[in-house]
Amino acid sequence: MPERVILREHFNEMLQTVSAVADEYDQLASTEAEPPRREQLRRLTRDKSRHLELTERLLEILDE
Repeated sequence: MPERVILREHFNEMLQTVSAVADEYDQLASTEAEPPRREQLRRLTRDKSRHLELTERLLEILDE
């Protein structure tokens, strides 16, 4: 059981970090004037959103 507690802590930290990064990319994309850079930031936002989903799933697995 202690391993699960350690993993949960690490995954929660990952979740918070990735969430903050995704929010930052989204905010930057909404203010970017150059279409190529805006699209790149939107792609990064989508990638980070996928990381959020995967990290949330890891937390769900730990709770099973």
